[in-house]
Amino acid sequence: MMGPHWIRDCWQNGGLRGRIWLGAWALAILGLLVNVLIAAGERNDMDIFLQASADLRAGRNAYLLRYNEWYRYFYSPFFALAIAPLEWLGAAGAKWLWGLGIIALMLRSLWIMESWLGLSGAPPVERARFHALLLLLLFQPVRDNINSMQVTPLLVWLSLEGLRLIRAERPWLGGALIAIGLDVKLLPAVLLPYLLWRRHWMGALASVTLFAALQFAPALALGWDELMELHRTRAELLNPTDARHILDEEEPSFIALGSLLSAYLSTEGGSSHTLALPRNLAALTVEQIAVLLLIGRLTLIALTLAFVGWPPFRNELNDQRVLREAGYLLLCTILLFPHQRNYSMLLAAPAIAWLLHARLMLPSGRVAKRWTIGLVLVFLGLNTELMLGEFADVYAHYKLKSFVAIGLIAMLVASPVRQGSRSTEQP
Repeated sequence: MMGPHWIRDCWQNGGLRGRIWLGAWALAILGLLVNVLIAAGERNDMDIFLQASADLRAGRNAYLLRYNEWYRYFYSPFFALAIAPLEWLGAAGAKWLWGLGIIALMLRSLWIMESWLGLSGAPPVERARFHALLLLLLFQPVRDNINSMQVTPLLVWLSLEGLRLIRAERPWLGGALIAIGLDVKLLPAVLLPYLLWRRHWMGALASVTLFAALQFAPALALGWDELMELHRTRAELLNPTDARHILDEEEPSFIALGSLLSAYLSTEGGSSHTLALPRNLAALTVEQIAVLLLIGRLTLIALTLAFVGWPPFRNELNDQRVLREAGYLLLCTILLFPHQRNYSMLLAAPAIAWLLHARLMLPSGRVAKRWTIGLVLVFLGLNTELMLGEFADVYAHYKLKSFVAIGLIAMLVASPVRQGSRSTEQP
């Protein structure tokens, strides 16, 4: 059973322990709801989205403008038009609705993960413990997305739901969800070669075809010439060969691999907001950083084989393996793509869910203690701003979240892979 059924089942049949875990989960949800109310009155990325949407509909090129004084709009024309109805609610109403959507999409994503882990038929106490601990681990990343009113929870849900539907032999519906994610932000592109590797030919075709359709659909509202100009200027803005995207340190909060390399190995990165604290280990040029960045990206791509195995073009029926594979791919996007921030750590949710479940399944002993220590360190790394927020600038300066992402990859590689059958329950 999925959705609210597990909550009722835990309350009725989980005993005292189940109710304690359920209470911890409910407190976390309550805290996030309070955060939504606070964020609805603050300035954040939703202001950028709404203003860019209005500018595009008024015939202005949003990719040439700056919002909230110095920020850029990077998302697609289709996304800008799709959120236009939110203007009817006003800025505060739009933020309130978007914040509730963040929580709802995250819960739906967690329930998909639970199903793939085979917990749908587990005792109520085990399910409540899993949900409470997972939400505790992810609490600050979810808060970061609420505070910024970001799209990361949408991307996580579109990726997991799309993959679920494709595996359930509904390729066009699943492909449509992945295509929307690709259009909003290119991060789900990591799933396209995975679909081919796992012989989901129609799902991959649907994703690419519908993504292409979304690139041209805004012409119906904006006109062909204007849309082509928007695509051209957006491509210039996102140009991966631009030195800004190689060094990727326009803002101290960036955490991608380029940001990490630039922070420690180059003196050409940074900005006026960079702290004076020491961190440089070398003074490489932009060209040398670009070479290291390419090597790092190729290493992450090659490491994919450790998860998907060889030979290619074999379907994977084991849900737990699929979650581990998809978790690694989404986790890699944090390091592969420039301009990632703290809220991007929510892309690690599937990987963290897999690691948490792997730990909970281990018998007591030295191995279990090591994994517990690892997950505690992950919790501390993800939630430092929540516990000691006054040092947030220092964490950003030393790229703490980048090291958390690398640590999660190492844990995924080292974690045991459990055999199991495909889940028959559709969440």
